[in-house]
Amino acid sequence: MEPRQNLKLWNWLKLLGLYALILAALVIFYLAQDFLTPFLIAFILVYVLNPLADKIESWGIKRTWAVAIIFIGFIVVIGLISSLGYESIKNEIILLKTQIPSYFERIKHSLVDLAIKLEASFPGLKKGTLENMVGQKLGDIPTLLGENMPYILKTILGLVTSTLIVLFLTFFILKDGRTFKKNIIRIVPNKYFESFLCLLFEINKSVGSYVRGQIIDCTIVAILSIIGLSLIGLKGAIIIGIICGITNIIPYLGPVMGMLPGIFIALVEHKSGAMAGSVVAVMMSVQLIDNVAISPLAVGQSVNIHPIAVILSVTIGGALMGLWGMLLAVPIYCALKVTFQILYKGIIEYGSWEKA
Repeated sequence: MEPRQNLKLWNWLKLLGLYALILAALVIFYLAQDFLTPFLIAFILVYVLNPLADKIESWGIKRTWAVAIIFIGFIVVIGLISSLGYESIKNEIILLKTQIPSYFERIKHSLVDLAIKLEASFPGLKKGTLENMVGQKLGDIPTLLGENMPYILKTILGLVTSTLIVLFLTFFILKDGRTFKKNIIRIVPNKYFESFLCLLFEINKSVGSYVRGQIIDCTIVAILSIIGLSLIGLKGAIIIGIICGITNIIPYLGPVMGMLPGIFIALVEHKSGAMAGSVVAVMMSVQLIDNVAISPLAVGQSVNIHPIAVILSVTIGGALMGLWGMLLAVPIYCALKVTFQILYKGIIEYGSWEKA
């Protein structure tokens, strides 16, 4: 075999070896996801906040104080929003809290009535079979909720703890991120230096633009949803609108997930199919505005991903890591896509690592 062919084969082996290392790192992340997920979320938040920190620092303010100003400003904004909408949100939470047990009881009675009608429609079914089955499966729902309350409280406590850890990590990564990056760059051999810097730049550009655009997009969707649901008179419009904004982060599947609580409230609380239809109409209108005007401006062409790739990423992420996986699927895909492309160009197309 000629030397040139040997070199080409060696480059392909190096590329496949690097790809294998990346996939192994993903497997390790999956196995240790409970520990590593807060770090990943913190890094994504850093992507969002880093441009703002750089801007404040350019005014002559030290990096530590710039990051502190961002966090203080965030707390002030959340406080102002909470104070302005405190009474409305409080009333909606109280209403939902008092109504949830009755919601489940209504669902139970509706299913029992449906079982009775099915038994009447199919003479071959033994009378009372479906009715008893529904009653046994559902049981006393308030009692079930009470039995599961320790688990619910544990989940809430875990969520609060994880949030505090993420905020702590975000603060220090945002403050000392440049130092971390410089220390990593120092240990990179000169022959890989250019490719490594290009990789960091492209990942920052791709993931950062996507995440920042999505947050702006989801905020506007939440506001439009709250306005639209309030206009049709849906109870709990503020909470449902916020849920719609949050779930909108999940591509394609998120809008459907956000719509379901509104339909549920319309059918159970308002007992109105017309109200449920109005909820669907409002949410479809919001999504139309989002897809035509908001998303192209907020997200733009920062991430060029085929819809099938997005759906597959979200599906796989949800299967492996649940809700967090669905939220993080596209940013992870963006980073992996850029990494694979840069490595391929550096090793195979440009041959910049041939002497490695």
